[in-house]
Amino acid sequence: MTTLSPELRKAFEETRYHVLIQAPFLLQVGQAQAALGALYRQHQTDCSCFITAFNPMGELLNKDENIERHAQLGRALGAAGLAALPAVAQHPANGWPAEPGFLVIGLGRDDAQRWAAQWEQLAVVWTSADMVPQLLETKVPGWMR
Repeated sequence: MTTLSPELRKAFEETRYHVLIQAPFLLQVGQAQAALGALYRQHQTDCSCFITAFNPMGELLNKDENIERHAQLGRALGAAGLAALPAVAQHPANGWPAEPGFLVIGLGRDDAQRWAAQWEQLAVVWTSADMVPQLLETKVPGWMR
């Protein structure tokens, strides 16, 4: 499992995860988001996950590489039959560029970590039936660290 530094963990926790649907809403780690309830009922599930393919292992890539990775992730989620809503992660003040991603509805905790490892992400934001987003450090093989 990755081990985030306290500074990096804090940055993930402060980041705002914007879900870009008809009635947009915001996810923040540790803060309940009632809007998830309607999505969970609509999709008959009790969990979701924000995931991005941008900047693998926290290394900044150029814009074109990130855009291509994002498109590949979108195609992979679709091919897997997963409901993926457009979303974007943005820290309010640290200058890190916004990272487009997806809110994947119905992605269980273990699957979320597998997808994150596959897309070389240090962490994902996962939410269970309690609708309180939590930061999950990604389980990645040693060779990916």
